[in-house]
Amino acid sequence: MSMDRVEAARRGQSPPRKGPSTHPFIALEHRVMDSPAFADLKHSSIRVLLAIARQLTKDNNGHLQAAFSWCKRYGIGSDNTLSDAIADLIAHGFIYRTRSHGANGVWATYAVTWLPVKKPEGLFLAGFKMFAWRDWVMPRGKISPQKLRADYRKNCGLRGETTAKTAGSLTSETADYEPCCHGERTKGQHREHTTNISDHEPGGWIHGYLARLTHRGLVAVSPIASHP
Repeated sequence: MSMDRVEAARRGQSPPRKGPSTHPFIALEHRVMDSPAFADLKHSSIRVLLAIARQLTKDNNGHLQAAFSWCKRYGIGSDNTLSDAIADLIAHGFIYRTRSHGANGVWATYAVTWLPVKKPEGLFLAGFKMFAWRDWVMPRGKISPQKLRADYRKNCGLRGETTAKTAGSLTSETADYEPCCHGERTKGQHREHTTNISDHEPGGWIHGYLARLTHRGLVAVSPIASHP
């Protein structure tokens, strides 16, 4: 395997005299990734977008293919997943189909919308629009992924009724989570007689705790009835 100039410098060796100084990279602009449309894409759609952008050269935009034989190496597991991902990318304005799949087995071709089409021969570009992802609008009633992530972090990962407001409530009925400073169960459950000793006295909660364990058969001894 050949080394580039960076690798050669790290190893203290002379760089190769011929060949590129860096490895090829995908031309995916920051403004594309930073857009709300990109944040709304399915995970499989992002994989397909990268597989399409992987083919880009200086002048082949519009002649990019998304055949299953090509995309499966990037984690696309079925034709249905691929079809859904392509439809998702078109709907969000990231790619445009420049030629449909032909009866003679010719692949459909696509263009990414953040780059111009420099070789339009044989392509259908009547509906092609640069930067089409900017026109994408969040469907009514749908919450943006950014908002979901913000709410998730705000509520410590709890959703719905289990928000930060209820994060401190005890839901387990096991002895490991037995409340130690309360003499009765939660609202809606029957009260248990524990002891007349105030829970506010030092160690007072122990008597109520033992009473509840005895009531449930978790200990074989009876709680102390009175304070020594």
